[in-house]
Amino acid sequence: MQKTIFTSLVVLAMLLYFSNISFSQVNEDSMMLAKSEEWKVQQKKGLFGLSKPVFGNYITKEVYKVDSPIIRRRSRDSASFDLEISSSGNDVDNSKYITIQKTKWYKLLLATDSTTTNAVFSIASISKEKKQTFLGKMLSKNDEDKNETLSYMRDVPGFIFTGDSSVAWEFFISNFTSGSRQNAGPFASAASISSGYLRNDNDSLFMQIYSSFSADLVLVNKHGEHLAALKFKQKPISAWIRNDLDSSCRNAIAALFAVIIAIKDF
Repeated sequence: MQKTIFTSLVVLAMLLYFSNISFSQVNEDSMMLAKSEEWKVQQKKGLFGLSKPVFGNYITKEVYKVDSPIIRRRSRDSASFDLEISSSGNDVDNSKYITIQKTKWYKLLLATDSTTTNAVFSIASISKEKKQTFLGKMLSKNDEDKNETLSYMRDVPGFIFTGDSSVAWEFFISNFTSGSRQNAGPFASAASISSGYLRNDNDSLFMQIYSSFSADLVLVNKHGEHLAALKFKQKPISAWIRNDLDSSCRNAIAALFAVIIAIKDF
């Protein structure tokens, strides 16, 4: 009997705890939405996969690769040799599995009527790929679907320099998958982020990867206040930034969102 009562109390405590978390989440999201407006984002994709997003009074003027050395590392993981026998004929798949690591640097310029914000960042990517060997090409009757990108992950560290502050903001986006690079499997993958932050000497914001409404990412400060949000996985893309923040913080958040949108399908 005592064990049953104890179990019931534990379950009740857990329900109260999680209901408080849910209520706090909804309340903070509601406050943020009341102090901001929803901006529909125009992605404006370029020829090479990078985008120049426009939202609110923010316009991405430039986003480009910085002329710097590319850090590249390539390793071979394994190999396979498969023979497919069917009524339509035989086919050979001789492939190798490799891991490719690259680091490239980029710059983004985000402008308003009164100021320009600069973001300098790197994309440190790790892709696992299946590549057909030279022998496989010689023996195979069908080259389709022999080369595949099995996974593609990126970490994106960088700095943001706002025109109205001498203090740089540092940001980090962890495990940022691309919405277009991974082509293995029957379905296209959506862009996603595992975690991240935006901080300077005075403020520290972290990425909460869920919300009580349609946003995929919410920026939360050390007091638990929700300051901004971004819906980026599916179209239409939307952004929210609280209008009671100081201009440096608003511009830094906008630049971070512009970086995410600019490279989400890259």
